[in-house]
Amino acid sequence: MNKLSAKAAEGSSDPKSELLSCDDIYHASGILSARSRYGINKIIEMLASKHIRDLSKDVKRASVLMALDAAESTVDEVLQDAARRQHALGAYEAGQQKQFDEFEARNVRENAQIQAEMERVTSHYANRIKHNLDVVAQERAALCSWQAMKEQESQRISEAVGLCGKQPVPESPSDAQAAPSGPRASAAVM
Repeated sequence: MNKLSAKAAEGSSDPKSELLSCDDIYHASGILSARSRYGINKIIEMLASKHIRDLSKDVKRASVLMALDAAESTVDEVLQDAARRQHALGAYEAGQQKQFDEFEARNVRENAQIQAEMERVTSHYANRIKHNLDVVAQERAALCSWQAMKEQESQRISEAVGLCGKQPVPESPSDAQAAPSGPRASAAVM
C-alpha cells in the first residue's frame, strides 16, 4: 500500500471537531451573563412570552423599557451585551469558516492526488492489458501459421501415400453389379 492509500485508509480528511452551541461560545468568550438581570437574553425571553408575543411592536417596546426600568438596567447595557454576543458569534464563525476552508482545500488536494494516482494505476494496468492482448495475438498468429504449414504437410503426405499405395480401379456402378463375386472374380480382375 502506498503512502496516499495509507493516508486515505486512516481517514485523514475527516472533520476533527463539532461546532459549539451559542451558550458554549458565550462562555468560551467570557460572556457569562449580563451584570444586571436583564441582558439581551432576558429581553429575548420576554418577547417570546405568551403575555407579550402577540402584542403590537409599540406595546412590546414599552413593555421591554418598563421591565428594564424596574430592574434598574439601561438600554445601553442590553445593547452592549447584544454587541458582545454578536461579536463572539461572528469571531467564532470566522474561525470556523477558516478551519472549513483549510479542511476543504486539504480534501481538494487529496482528491487531486487520488485522481492522479488512479490515472497512473489505470494507465499501468491498461498497458499490461494491451501487452497481454498483443502477446495473445502473436501466439494466435504463430499457431495459425503453424496450422497452415501443418495442412500443407498433411496434403503432401496424403499425395505421397496416394502414389505409394494400391489404388482400387474405379468401378462404374454397372460393372460392380455384373462382376462375379468371390475369390475367383477378384483374381480375374487382377
